[in-house]
Amino acid sequence: MDQPATIAWKYMASLIRVEDLPMVAAHLLADGYDSPSLRDLAGRSRHEHPAEIRQLFGHTMEELGIQIPDYETAERCLLHHMATQLSAGAMSLKEITARVWQGIEAVTDPERKFVAAVGLEYHLDYMSPEEIRAWENAVRLAATTLSGTAFPHAQ
Repeated sequence: MDQPATIAWKYMASLIRVEDLPMVAAHLLADGYDSPSLRDLAGRSRHEHPAEIRQLFGHTMEELGIQIPDYETAERCLLHHMATQLSAGAMSLKEITARVWQGIEAVTDPERKFVAAVGLEYHLDYMSPEEIRAWENAVRLAATTLSGTAFPHAQ
């Protein structure tokens, strides 16, 4: 299971849905984390009112000493995560292209190069095999470079 700081940015980047937070909390308890709000959250149903779950999640992260990042920081964490996953072979180019968008707040040069390598539009149907290979290589190179840099938010 992910560490609490990773869960916080994944939640803000919409990789974890609010209705999944009680199960995430249960996994954190099983992994040895504990706080009153965490226990409360783990005991909730996924069908509870979303506002209550969000508020309880905020209290839980506070009790665990985790600051929930803003949306822009969470997007940047997502970029780093995807670059690392692609470099490790745990994520495909198809998955990367489905999640990287040009409006993402890339701040550092490696982040901007990764977003640019993925491209504004990737019309693979209209590209030659050589163009596709060149694009894939550029994305992988940018991912490798980005994965070697520090996350914008403590993990």
